[in-house]
Amino acid sequence: MTTVDQTLGGVRERLDTAPGGAIVLERMARGGGATRWFVCHDRDALPAIAAVLSPGSVVSFYFDGRIAEHLFHPGLRSEVERIIHDSGEAIVALPGPDSLELEIEYVTALSEFDEFTETLGSASTLFLGTFPARDNDGVDAITVTIPDRDGVVRAHPH
Repeated sequence: MTTVDQTLGGVRERLDTAPGGAIVLERMARGGGATRWFVCHDRDALPAIAAVLSPGSVVSFYFDGRIAEHLFHPGLRSEVERIIHDSGEAIVALPGPDSLELEIEYVTALSEFDEFTETLGSASTLFLGTFPARDNDGVDAITVTIPDRDGVVRAHPH
C-alpha cells in the first residue's frame, strides 16, 4: 500500500531547493481530459494541495518556470503573442480564492488575453506559459501517479 505522502516524498525534497516553488498540473483519472492547476510556492503548501488531489490522477510538478509568475503589465501582451505564434495557445492563469488553485484560461488570440485581463491592475499576479508535457527528470519536473483509495497505484485513462 502506497500513501499520497510517500508518493510526494521526492517532490517535498525538490521544493526545498526550488526557489520559485512549482506549478502543479493534475490530470484527472477517468476525467476525459479534465485538469486542475495549482501553485506550490514552498514545501509548506504541499499538504493542502495533496489533500485535494484525486485518487489515480497523474500529477506533474514543474520547477523550471515554464509557466512563470508575473505581476501583470501591458508588456505581457507581446509575450502572449509570441507564445500563441509558436505553439498555438498560451496558458494564462490567476490565483484562485485559496491562492493555491489556479484559474486557467487557454488563450488562442490576443483578444482573448485582453478580455481575460481587462480588470487586472498592476498589482495582480498572473501566470503565463505553454501547456507542458508529462516530464519527469527529477530536476525541472517530477510526475507521479496518486494512489487509488486502496493505496494501489494503477494506470488509468487521463
